[in-house]
Amino acid sequence: MIYHSTRDLSLAATGAEAIVAGIAPDGGLYVPEVLPKIDRSAWRGASFQDMACGIFRLFFDELEDDLPGIVKAAYASFDDPAIAPVRVVNERLALLELWHGPTLAFKDIALQALPHLMQAALKALGRQEKVLILTATSGDTGKAAMAGFADVKDSGVIVYYPADGVSEAQRRQMLTHGEDNTIALGVEGNFDDCQAGVKRLFADRVLQETLAARGIRLSSANSINIGRLVPQITYYFTAYEALVRKGVLEDGQPLDLTVPTGNFGDFLAGVYAKEMGLPLGQMTVASNANHVLTDFGETGVYDANRPLVLTASPSMDILISSNLERYLFLRLGDAEKVRALMTELRETGRFALQKLDGVRWGWADETAVFATIRDLYESDRVTIDPHTAVAVDVARQVSDGFQLVLSTASAYKFPREVLTALGREVPETLEAQWEALQEASKLPVPQPIQKLRSARPRLEHRVAVDAMRESVLEFAKGVF
Repeated sequence: MIYHSTRDLSLAATGAEAIVAGIAPDGGLYVPEVLPKIDRSAWRGASFQDMACGIFRLFFDELEDDLPGIVKAAYASFDDPAIAPVRVVNERLALLELWHGPTLAFKDIALQALPHLMQAALKALGRQEKVLILTATSGDTGKAAMAGFADVKDSGVIVYYPADGVSEAQRRQMLTHGEDNTIALGVEGNFDDCQAGVKRLFADRVLQETLAARGIRLSSANSINIGRLVPQITYYFTAYEALVRKGVLEDGQPLDLTVPTGNFGDFLAGVYAKEMGLPLGQMTVASNANHVLTDFGETGVYDANRPLVLTASPSMDILISSNLERYLFLRLGDAEKVRALMTELRETGRFALQKLDGVRWGWADETAVFATIRDLYESDRVTIDPHTAVAVDVARQVSDGFQLVLSTASAYKFPREVLTALGREVPETLEAQWEALQEASKLPVPQPIQKLRSARPRLEHRVAVDAMRESVLEFAKGVF
């Protein structure tokens, strides 16, 4: 499979090269030259691992010999044998539970695989470089990247998160780690500042030359990396097959779904799955109070010139969604146009084009989010986190029919918000909040939370946006 930049078709790379680079030299994102079509009948009844191996083989064929071992290692630490089980809630709703991995968020499904893909890609390219992963996170990607790359030989991870824009449980997870090759830094700004700062570091040629002289290459664990995006395609296929086995769908029947969306990668993976032949029906983008994506979908104008709202669903508190660039390329098929739009967005904070059809868009405010958590608990005894609640509310807005909603995080990552929604007293400490949530929800406390209860987090280190470059040099000096 050959990949090229969304902004310049002449910038081509193999799958291994795209994984290692993370981002194209011109700042664009790598996309496959063609999306493969699949025959689902060959995968009927396949396990998640077998499905993942088959999809990885389509996109990263030069790594074929390593893929069975990669998949086995990646999904060994999930607490459900289905990896991403489907829970049918009622006649209108099923939840695709993507939070059964080691950090209790959907990012685990990709970030448990990415380190192994990275190592295999370096081997295929015959490179002996050390890899320094730079990651911006709005809450979940950070710990998932740290867990995935923990103690991986010749690898280091720097996570940049908005210092005042993550939940207390997310912060505790990122600051509780024993590995010397990972660190989380709180940026004095919002997620868009973190993400823009990381992109500037990738564009800093002097920085890259300085690191290269020491045998260090920069790469990314964000969904701008195609190695992060491809694993997410898998659970769309396994979810569809699960609903067929449960008798909820007839094979070949279109499945409507709603995806809570921040950086657009999770939704894009579903779009790719549909393009590859999965019979998906209406696909809905669900945003929170930062509804720049909904406004874009409804008007064709993408305008990030607005205040960022800090919400109960912090992983969606994003104004510039990176993977929208890949979606624009897929729909427009014009790299020059995409480059012009991205330049305009960088320089003015907005762009406009003809409204794109084929997708539904919606958003939920904070009142609706808390009401949805309470309503689903009272009606079906199902406890969900605020991100999932955004999608459930939007799914109800757009259709009375059956939908699959992606449930992207465990409620235990947001105990304060969930307890508040359920009308329960919210204890002062995080540990007591987890206990109260266990009592209210009757959900067993996940093993990762049990470990956090007894672990002592490291001190939080904060950096200014303009100090991110120096933090890279300092960390690289200590780790490598």
